[in-house]
Amino acid sequence: MRTRAWRCFPWDFRAAAGAPYSSSYLVPGQTVGRFDLHDRPPVRYLSELPEHAVGEILSPFRGTTFRPSYLRQQGHPLALVEVMLSPRLTDHMADCTDPTVLAVLGLRPDELAHHDRTITQSIARRLHDVSGQGHSYAGLRWWSALTGAWHTTIVFTDRESPGDLRWSVPRALSRDDPAVVTALAVLGVRVRCPAARPPRRAEPR
Repeated sequence: MRTRAWRCFPWDFRAAAGAPYSSSYLVPGQTVGRFDLHDRPPVRYLSELPEHAVGEILSPFRGTTFRPSYLRQQGHPLALVEVMLSPRLTDHMADCTDPTVLAVLGLRPDELAHHDRTITQSIARRLHDVSGQGHSYAGLRWWSALTGAWHTTIVFTDRESPGDLRWSVPRALSRDDPAVVTALAVLGVRVRCPAARPPRRAEPR
């Protein structure tokens, strides 16, 4: 059975699959993400909940007052897309939220949650290179830095095979989208209610 995940991204509906601003686009030369692999193909960061995917891309606006411009980046509207992962991938993930898995791998939670990217990226490299139960890991699962209620799946793209990921049709986001509403609340982004119109005065007869 396939596992559901989500991605939020600037969307150009005219973009071909894999091209910039498409659902499956991979930014070349990723180096700043928590679990990026500098010397290997980029990794995919996918969220287990739609509001988490939105929250990650809106996280720079924590504690501010919402503006419609938040839902546009790089000249394109933000969109949410569902992606279904094959068991071939998910069965080979290192679930680092499980203490038993951490013990087997010799990892500590404070290392995975560390702010120093050299530490967390070196962990990703270790997981990429080790074998688990006779196979190489396809990625890992870990908590979001935003809240422990959200979890991220990191996919090592050189472990993907054709058909492992199935992308749905993206939907452009609005302020009233349930995923946006929840993400803004978690991030503490204030949303001003539109001013109520004064009652219309009756015309004299």
